[in-house]
Amino acid sequence: MDLDFVVNADWVAGMLLASIRVAGFVIASPIFKAFPATGRMVLVIVLGYTFAEPIAGSTDIATLIVGGFTNAVVGVTLGFLTGIIFYLFTVGGSLLDFTSSLGAAAIFDPVSTEQVTIFGRIFNIMALAMFLLLGGDRMLVAGMGVSFDAVGITGTISLSGGLAEVAVELMGRMMIGAIEMAMPALAALFIAEVVLGIAARFAPQSNVFLIGLPVKLFAALASVSAVLLLVPETLDGVMSIMQDTFRTTLLGM
Repeated sequence: MDLDFVVNADWVAGMLLASIRVAGFVIASPIFKAFPATGRMVLVIVLGYTFAEPIAGSTDIATLIVGGFTNAVVGVTLGFLTGIIFYLFTVGGSLLDFTSSLGAAAIFDPVSTEQVTIFGRIFNIMALAMFLLLGGDRMLVAGMGVSFDAVGITGTISLSGGLAEVAVELMGRMMIGAIEMAMPALAALFIAEVVLGIAARFAPQSNVFLIGLPVKLFAALASVSAVLLLVPETLDGVMSIMQDTFRTTLLGM
C-alpha cells in the first residue's frame, strides 16, 4: 500500500513565521537563558507549531521576508521589555556582592555565558525556580498567544516612541526594586563600614583592610536571610509588571 505524505506549503510558511517570533522572544528574554539549548529549541518548535496558521501566497519570497522580519521584531521587543524587570534579582545580588567584597569571586557561568557573582546567581536561580513554580512559564506562553491575536503572523506593526519610554521606566523600576530588596543587607554592610571607619580613626596602627574583609562577609551572610524573605513578595510584583508590560507593548505596536 502506497502512503502519500503531503506537505502544505501554507502551513509550513505559517509555522516558520510563528517560530521566528517565538525564537526572538526566547533569545531576548533572560528567563530562558537558564534553559539548555535543546530545551529552548524544542520550546520554539512546539510553540511555533501551536501558534501557526496557514498563509495564503506562501510562495511569495517578499511576503516571507517581510513577515519574518516583522515577527522577529515583535518577538525580540516582547522578550526584551518583559524581561527587563526580571534582572532585578541579579542586580540586587550584585549590589550585595560589590559591597561585601564578594564581587572579586565572580565566576564564568557556562549556561548564561556571562561572569556571575555569588549572591547575584543565588537570587536569580531562586527567583527563576519560584517563577516557574508559580506558573510564570504559562503566563509567558499566554502572553505570546495574545501577541498573535493582536499582531497576526502576516500583520504589520508601527513601533511608537512610547515603547522607548516604557523601557526607560522599566529600567528605573528595576533599579529601585533591586535596591529595596537588598536594603536590609546593604544597611548592615553600611553600619559595618561605619564601624570600621571609626576603628581606623581611633586605631590607625591596625590593618583595617584585613579586619574589614571577614567583618563585611559576616555581616552579609548574617543579613542575607532578611533579603531572601523579600524575594517572594518581590517576585509577585515582578510578575504583575510583566503582565502589564505585555499589554503596554502590544498596544504600542
